[in-house]
Amino acid sequence: MVYAAPVDSKHENKSLFQNLATNIVEVQTLGGIILLGGDFNARTTTLPNTIDTSDFCELLQAPELAKTEQPNVVVKQQNRDANVGGWGRELLDLCCDAGLFILNGWTPGDELGEFICLANGGCNTVDYIIGSPIVWQAATHLEVIIDDTHYCAMGGDSDHRPLRLRLSINCSCVELQHTVVTKILLPRFKYDKSKTEEYQLSLIASFGNL
Repeated sequence: MVYAAPVDSKHENKSLFQNLATNIVEVQTLGGIILLGGDFNARTTTLPNTIDTSDFCELLQAPELAKTEQPNVVVKQQNRDANVGGWGRELLDLCCDAGLFILNGWTPGDELGEFICLANGGCNTVDYIIGSPIVWQAATHLEVIIDDTHYCAMGGDSDHRPLRLRLSINCSCVELQHTVVTKILLPRFKYDKSKTEEYQLSLIASFGNL
């Protein structure tokens, strides 16, 4: 569970998303699966939370990249909240950098991206469930509970509507072995227009080592 205090509040934590990214990379390096939910105080509207790699070859003038088998999944979300704010861009960057998906706004049951927070008479979406690709694939239903009597009966008095996620998972018993799982993590690049050729060569070399 995640709680990100509002931007510019006395409890604001500017390093929260960097710390999350560090922890996520550690889990992924060990072969773990990520599933996070909570109040991120992030408004993302319908901005993409995944990277479209379909134009990399042409953009970088690097036809060698076409020979790699990199995933190219772009999730188009819906969101009734049309604004970007709070930690919105930080959350989107986290998803893109760590290869995570926001489940709100496309999972059956929440295809329209329902409002979740009704604080101060407003309507916005700041609570999310995000996860690894395997979680994205296993998600069968996501419900924003809008029946006030339902979640008040659960003992809640929050101005945030609860979310209910259903996953379809096949479980099997496996014998645990003491093995070390090693994953190759893609390096991050900072694009510098004056170093286009170096950037292309470095990117090609990195994909070639996978």
